[in-house]
Amino acid sequence: MPRYFSGQLLRESRKAAGVSIEQLAISTGRSAYSIQEYQRGRVTPPVNVIAAMADVLGRPIEALLEDEEVHAAPGAAA
Repeated sequence: MPRYFSGQLLRESRKAAGVSIEQLAISTGRSAYSIQEYQRGRVTPPVNVIAAMADVLGRPIEALLEDEEVHAAPGAAA
């Protein structure tokens, strides 16, 4: 089953790790604006950035991914 990056899970993991948006941005070579856009779900980061964020947060990459059903349109058959 396909899994997709989740901005909400990024936000939750970042807060749980006690890492600020600015710290995550510096550690991953991204701007704070980019991190905010990832968290809002407006932009999906490249795989290498997802891996870097997971590493900085001390989490497995899977902790930033969610199942396909979450992305299905409301009322769509699963």
